[in-house]
Parts: sequence; structure tokens; C-alpha cells
Amino acid sequence: MKIKHLISYIVIAVFLLYLLLPIAFSFIGSIMPETELRSPPGSKLWFAKGPTTVYYQYIFLAPFGFEFPSQDPYIRYEIRSLVILNIAYFGRILLNSVIVASTVAITNFLLASLAAFAFTRFSFKGRTSLFTFVLISRLLPPIVLAVPYYVLMQILGLVNNLVSIILVHIVLSLPFSIWYLVLYYRTIPIEIEEASRVDGASLWQTIRYVTIPVAGTGLIAIALFSFLTSYNEFLFAHFLLGRIDVQTVPVFVASMATATDVYWAMMYSILTLTMLPMIAAILLIIRFINISQLAGAIRF
Repeated sequence: MKIKHLISYIVIAVFLLYLLLPIAFSFIGSIMPETELRSPPGSKLWFAKGPTTVYYQYIFLAPFGFEFPSQDPYIRYEIRSLVILNIAYFGRILLNSVIVASTVAITNFLLASLAAFAFTRFSFKGRTSLFTFVLISRLLPPIVLAVPYYVLMQILGLVNNLVSIILVHIVLSLPFSIWYLVLYYRTIPIEIEEASRVDGASLWQTIRYVTIPVAGTGLIAIALFSFLTSYNEFLFAHFLLGRIDVQTVPVFVASMATATDVYWAMMYSILTLTMLPMIAAILLIIRFINISQLAGAIRF
């Protein structure tokens, strides 16, 4: 048993190392001067003068006219591509991503909870066919839908509008949310809802005061899943959001990576900052999630 435990710990450690190393590299690269970052690994230049926060200063202060100290001997690298990279727009782009992801998460929370309740508590004609359609719609490759969605949004006049990407992300994430909550609701005894109705509660009161609180863990998990999925989605955001002022973080990072002059330290700083909303969302929500309840829903 000790050997099995040791092997398990080693596997977990290797897996965590694989997950956390890219994050650590991004942060380390964001506080290293560009010249040192471009030097060979193990070079004496690495952190020769200590870490720097000048890249973060530029990102936050560029919208207010702050000029990057390109002649600063501490940095020793002349910047030629900051205008191309549109660093001054990053704050607005990050806000766009948070707005889109939050709206998608809240909408999924509301619509998926009601749809799953209907599928599990009501018997109506076509219920099985409709639920099957919901599942099949999630199996379609996103690339197949990219052009049709673009044409549809162009007809509606929503190209280069955050509303377009919010609608698309809701459509993409809602089927999985409904499917998971259907499984989760089936683990909740229907007798507690019937008892509420017998005591005089209306259907909406039963959903609000009984079902939703009991299913809170599953609903919060779906909201978090929807937020992370929307925040990281690239394909549709790339198609629908061409203007720099309405772009989301994945599109902006991709434009940085494909720029003529790649400024690595600035890119690492941007990548580090883009992780903060996701980390904040996870830390705020994870304490409300009961892992054992989630596992029970999946086993069903």
C-alpha cells in the first residue's frame, strides 16, 4: 500500500508540475528585462540586476500617455512594436472578456437551471427528442458553425459587437450546462419539492427556495464552467470581433504572438494579467462547491 501511495503522489506531483510550470514561466518572464530574457538559458545575464516591474507599469499607464523607457539601461532593449501591439487597449480588452464571460455565466445559470428542471420534473410530448437534440447540438465541431454564425450576425448587424459573441457563447455552452444539471437534478429527491407544494408554495417558489438552494453546488459549477469556457474561447471571437476596442483577451494575445516584432517580456506580462480574472473567479466560487456532490451527479 505504501508503494501504491508513493506512486500516486509521484504521478500527482508530475501532473501538477506539468500544469504549473507554464504559469511560473509566464510570471518569471514578465519580471525579467527583455535583454536577459533573450539570453541563452543559464546565462549570467539572467536576473543580473534583479526583477523589474516596468512592463506592468507600462501596461497600466500606457492609456494615460506613459511612454516606455526604451533608453533605460536597466532594460537595454529598444521597443519598436508597442504601437502595433496596441498595449494601451489591454485594459479595455480585459474588461470586454470579463463582461462577456460574466454575462454568459449568469445566463447559463438561469436558463440551464430552468431547462433542466423542466426535463426532470415535467412529462411533455417530445421531451426525449428535445433533450437528444440539445445533446447532439453540443457534438457539432465549432469550426462548422463559424461561417454560418458570422453570416447570421452580419445580417443582424452585430459584427464587432459584444452582443454577438455573448449570444454565440451562450449557444455553445448551454447544451452542456443543461445536460449536466439534468443529471444533477435527478440526484435530488423529488419528495422535498412535493412537500413544498403541499405546504402551499407555488411552482416558482419551490424552484427558488427549494430546488435552487439544494442544487447550489451544481449551479455554481456550471456558472464557473461557462465563465472559463467563454473567457478562453478564440475561434468565434476572432471571426466576429475585428475591431481592437471590442476584442477579447484570446484574440488580442494571438495578435501579439503573430506580430512582426515579438516582445517576449511584454507578452509574458499580458499573459500573467489575463490569468487573474480566472484565478479570482475560481477562488471566489470554489469554496461553495461540494466535490462529493458533483461526483455523485456524474456517477448517476
